[in-house]
Amino acid sequence: MFITYGTGFFGKVAKVNNQWVETKFFTLMFLPIFPLGSMFVTGSEFRKRKGFDIATDKKSIIATYARLFTFIIAGWFFFSGYALENFYYAQTTQYTCYAIGCAFAALWIYFSFYFGKATEADALFRNKVGSITGIYAMPHWFEHYQLKNMLNTFASEYKRKYPDTDWKLDLENDNVADEKHSILYGLALFNCMVYDIPDNDKLYQIADGLYSLPSPELQDIQPTALA
Repeated sequence: MFITYGTGFFGKVAKVNNQWVETKFFTLMFLPIFPLGSMFVTGSEFRKRKGFDIATDKKSIIATYARLFTFIIAGWFFFSGYALENFYYAQTTQYTCYAIGCAFAALWIYFSFYFGKATEADALFRNKVGSITGIYAMPHWFEHYQLKNMLNTFASEYKRKYPDTDWKLDLENDNVADEKHSILYGLALFNCMVYDIPDNDKLYQIADGLYSLPSPELQDIQPTALA
């Protein structure tokens, strides 16, 4: 018997603006057996993903196994019901099989299309992050060095554009020019993530209140350059 094994990606969850979380599994006969690690996906090709590794995502793993087993169980009961089609004395059993099959089919639909979906609040937050970085991820999914690199990038850009000002003092100013809102949001967000102190939380709250997305549509925001 020819046995095929390898790896594959399963358990797509938390999709926002065509970026999502997925888990790489060891596969046997093309079926997921055990997880090897999760990643945040920014682009995909056949059997390949672009993005970066994150901590193992429980929802992605649950989604993988739930989708697989509910599909198999639903198929088994539908097949069993069909196999009893010509047996009049088994009509009650047949209907029971169809009913159970429908229940597991409904569960498959839930785990495939609803379970692990990003909440509206998370989608809005990730769209804010994505609109200034092009990466629609939650900040805690990044490694510390990635957060620090982003903070340095925003700080350098702000210094280049506004050499005679300090971003923290500008942020506390009651009259901040609209053109500064997006970059100040990036500075405050990543500064808060890198240096977790109360003063930075306050700066982030100010920046979050100033910066709003250019469109109310959560799923149709396009990444923009640092500006």
